Amino acid sequence: MLRLIIPLWLALSLLGCGKPKPSSYPPTMVEAARLSEHEAARALPLLEALADSLDRLDEEGRVYYDLLRLRVNDKLNVRATSDTLIRRITAFYEAYGDPDKLMLAYYYRGRVCADLNDALQALHFYRKAAEVSGGKRQYLLLSRIYSQMGEILEYQNMYEEAINSYRKSYDYKILCGDSVTLSMPIRDIAGVYNEWEQNDSALIYFLRASEIAKNTNKEVYLGIQEEIGSLYMDLKEYDKAFEYLNLSLKDSLDRYLTPTYYLLGKWYMLTGNLDSAFYYTKKSNTKEVFYKEIDVYRNLVEIEWARGNHQAAHKYWREYLKCNDSIQMADNSEEIYRMKSLYDYNLRERENQRLALANEQKQASIYRLFAITAILLLFLGGSFIHYLNRRRAWRRQKQKLEAEKRRIYRESEERIKDNLQKIAELEAQSGEDLRSVSSGERNLFALNRDILSAENRHIELSLERRRVLEEHLITSAIYAKFHDGQEPIDESDWMALRQELDQIYDLTNRLRLLSPNLSEIELRICYLVKIHVKVTDMAAILCRSVSGVSSIRNRLYAKLTGERGSTEKLDRIILDL
Repeated sequence: MLRLIIPLWLALSLLGCGKPKPSSYPPTMVEAARLSEHEAARALPLLEALADSLDRLDEEGRVYYDLLRLRVNDKLNVRATSDTLIRRITAFYEAYGDPDKLMLAYYYRGRVCADLNDALQALHFYRKAAEVSGGKRQYLLLSRIYSQMGEILEYQNMYEEAINSYRKSYDYKILCGDSVTLSMPIRDIAGVYNEWEQNDSALIYFLRASEIAKNTNKEVYLGIQEEIGSLYMDLKEYDKAFEYLNLSLKDSLDRYLTPTYYLLGKWYMLTGNLDSAFYYTKKSNTKEVFYKEIDVYRNLVEIEWARGNHQAAHKYWREYLKCNDSIQMADNSEEIYRMKSLYDYNLRERENQRLALANEQKQASIYRLFAITAILLLFLGGSFIHYLNRRRAWRRQKQKLEAEKRRIYRESEERIKDNLQKIAELEAQSGEDLRSVSSGERNLFALNRDILSAENRHIELSLERRRVLEEHLITSAIYAKFHDGQEPIDESDWMALRQELDQIYDLTNRLRLLSPNLSEIELRICYLVKIHVKVTDMAAILCRSVSGVSSIRNRLYAKLTGERGSTEKLDRIILDL
């Protein structure tokens, strides 16, 4: 049993515990990987220099090279146009067994899906990347993953989920010690509250983000001032709004100031300073922000109309209408694409569920097969052990039977002959001149002779007793009843037959010695064999068919001996008892 199970267990253990052998990367590739996170522009030429020597790398090395190229392109804002490469990379690392690289592959698959405007698939792979991590590795990447998830959820108007994602992004920034961008998740949470029109909460988070960024990231800090100024305008607190906008304008650090110009133009328009409003609004009309352009034209229409420049107002109105038509077309196209993306995502999910179900069914079949195999092995092993135990039990029973036979032998004629020989030897000794020995020795010789004679007499009487009992049995009414078949046999008859056989042969005890678990019907068949009842008569006495009696006799032989045999062998065993 153990010889069968142990090799199987070792084989399964080796299959389940195999780990990939780590690849060895060339120094240039190692350096490119190090630079790819924060200095992608320097990493790119290193990777390009390796392009002609990729055939020297093993398969994992080539796949990792492709992953690094995707990472560098993403850092350099090179949009992906196909997901073919990243699909191959993720498929490889799903089978390869490196969780860190699999996490990175899932993240960049999400980024590629985002470039392809498939937001739902992007969200799916960001979640898979986070699941692979288990929250215990690559904290900086986890922060970025949850930030990207928050952005998608915010775009889908799932504000609570977006806030939770940004909070996780903040937590992982703390864990990785990234103080430079620590304020950004807080700013993003404020932006969600602002879109959600919960301005009080938005203000709290903007101010908190401002405090964090003030000493860690000046550029982010000034950008937050713009957003606080815009929020204060929504709250109609114009003095505070101007304070923050003016701070952003004065300390520009050569930043992109179009948003600040737009907000100042709006502030001057709301406070009635139309000339300054026109100046800053016109300055913000760079056509660089598609969805802000329509707001600029709308504000210019209002400003020029209020200034009495009706012709200019009509001009800007026409620009507004053109911009509005373009936005409507873009919105319609985006909505169509979003619906198509959702439809495609649902199709993929259904297919994934179908494949997952098929895989589960396949695994269940494998588990069932393994369980059946294990049960079969256990059954065979148990049967083999049971067979060995039966064989050992039979050997012990046989030894007991042989000992019993030897005891009977000692009472047989051979024992008598042996004793007669000893008596003859004693008589021969007594015939010699015993005057030289003491009287005690002469008495001892006489006693030994008398003991042997008495033992022989006892054996002769025992054999005579057995012969008389056998003759009595043959001539008894109970013997005749079982052989005549004229009268029905009842329980008292079976009891009487058993007493007769036990008195003569001690048959029941000897049978129990061979097999302790004999049934009543099996004992009765043994009794009938002992008194030489034919099989056909046995069937009539036991109210069974001849074949049924034969079947029981075959099983009985196996019980008594532990092996298969004929009914003739069974009869010989019982008659010898």
